[in-house]
Amino acid sequence: SGPPLQPREAPSVLSREGSWRSPRGPGAEDNARNEILSNRDSCSTLDSQQKMESQEPAVLTGVTVTSPRESQHLLGQAEAEGSHRRRLLVPANGADPTDTLRLFFDYFSHVVPFNSWNPLMRLMGLTDNDIQMARASAACTEDTLYEMLMRWVKKMGRKASVHSLLEALEKLGERYAKETIEAHLVDSGMFIYLEDEAGSAVSEL
Repeated sequence: SGPPLQPREAPSVLSREGSWRSPRGPGAEDNARNEILSNRDSCSTLDSQQKMESQEPAVLTGVTVTSPRESQHLLGQAEAEGSHRRRLLVPANGADPTDTLRLFFDYFSHVVPFNSWNPLMRLMGLTDNDIQMARASAACTEDTLYEMLMRWVKKMGRKASVHSLLEALEKLGERYAKETIEAHLVDSGMFIYLEDEAGSAVSEL
């Protein structure tokens, strides 16, 4: 018989598991497989991190970050709006709102500055033609705003309210006139705040 065959080094081949088989023994093969799996885990972790980073802008989309000062400002606006909604003026004893308001038209002429009469009535819905007709029909200058307000009531009907007048004064920047008129209406006893009426009704129960 011939000399014994010398073991020939077999080339490396790719196993079904995806790792390279090494001729250096099972230990080396296991080490190679572990290294590949470790690399896969690292890539998987990196891919996850990249996906999370790419998703972060999408998560933050539409989220508005406000500073404490901005938050306080927004809160103050919300409280002011809520306060405005609660402080509704209504006639006392269920009287007609328009008829009750008409009783104060002469008083308004003494509180609202003369130069604001025309702009005020425009904000309340009168046209320039309406204003000119009211001026022409007024017996004297002091009656001009009264005539304008009477035309306003005739034109607007049930939509003519004390709130329309107060809101127009606010928009016009005549806050002093607004607050003075509002206080006078309440002090007269002919208008009350809706919140006060509700409170008195509760106290009587």
